[in-house]
Amino acid sequence: MDTWTIVVISIVIGLVAGYVYVYVLRDWLDYRKARKEIFAFVNSYKRRCTGNNRFIVTVESLQDSFREYSSNVIAKVWIELVNERIIETDPQDNVWCVR
Repeated sequence: MDTWTIVVISIVIGLVAGYVYVYVLRDWLDYRKARKEIFAFVNSYKRRCTGNNRFIVTVESLQDSFREYSSNVIAKVWIELVNERIIETDPQDNVWCVR
């Protein structure tokens, strides 16, 4: 092979690896870290709630509390909170909360 061909292939491989790191791996690592922190945060409030009070949990409230994570990462974690039934709707006013 020609030397320039090897250089071009190396540059293309480097660009692809950079793209994978920036857009895929970093989001996945942020998601894992955010999931751990947000689940701990919500579970700590769940332990404090009694039958008479509640802690409202929305995507916006989580974004205010965890500004270091992107909105799509927080949305994914919020969906997991709903799927695992950690947060649920209040039967009186249909607000997502921990009771």
